[in-house]
Amino acid sequence: MLGKSFSFEDKRKILGYFFLLPFFIMLVVFMFYPIIESVVKSFTNWSGMTDSFEFIGFRNYIRIFTDMPEYWKAMSVNIKYAFIATTVQTSLGFLLAVTIINLTRRWQNFFKVSLYLPVIIPAAAIAVMWRYIYTPDYGLINQFLRAVGLGRFAVAWTANQSTALGAVIVSNTWRYAGFTMVLYYVSMLDISKETLESARVDGAGRWAQIRYFYFPLTRGATEINFVLSITGCLRAFDIFYLLTGGGPGTHTKVVSMWIMETAFQSFKFGRALAMSIVLFIIVVVTMIIFRAILAPKDDFQ
Repeated sequence: MLGKSFSFEDKRKILGYFFLLPFFIMLVVFMFYPIIESVVKSFTNWSGMTDSFEFIGFRNYIRIFTDMPEYWKAMSVNIKYAFIATTVQTSLGFLLAVTIINLTRRWQNFFKVSLYLPVIIPAAAIAVMWRYIYTPDYGLINQFLRAVGLGRFAVAWTANQSTALGAVIVSNTWRYAGFTMVLYYVSMLDISKETLESARVDGAGRWAQIRYFYFPLTRGATEINFVLSITGCLRAFDIFYLLTGGGPGTHTKVVSMWIMETAFQSFKFGRALAMSIVLFIIVVVTMIIFRAILAPKDDFQ
């Protein structure tokens, strides 16, 4: 048994596992270990400043559900933001893809690059740009409104309770509509040109093609976009922090901002970890629900 030689195929498998070993080590060190430690310390009163802490059971979790209305108010902001932003982004991305897929190759390349460019711009740069656009006195929006005689509609967009969340949604849509467009565009490339041509010959107009071909045959792209967008919005932090700072008041303060303040201003890391885990569970459950709703029924049989 000891003298048994390995075959060439066995050696290839061993070598493959050897090359995968660094990946598994990094996965354990940088993902699984922090998650496990976070779950454990969410049951403590750890301040984050020292190594000492006491286990306090489910006290942090009980407080979240019974004595932290600000957490659930922030969650309502996340949910409203997620559903409105996802609906607008998905609809706009789909319409852009339908428009671009019917252009010549030259114009397709131009618009694909132009619309996708905001996706790769850092959030800080986007926030600075949109803060300038929303500036009450010399921002581009208010300057335009005054120029066309609609100055009465000029407001402080990020400092007004009725417009602050909408301002964030607009900037988020501008940033990610190109990503949604690319998802739909790639999905539409799989639609047979012969099928579309036959539909045109049979008298199907543009809206009929969208309804009976483009929309149902890009369901996979819709599923991916909904899951990514909604879960991303529930975890949103950077655009709110940089654009509105959670204001005016707490009207645009999302859960991630409360978690940050609890951890780094109140130094209650144990409670902040519990808040993060509750948010994580909500995100995962939401992702599973939308996956079940949007995925073809055959996937769950």
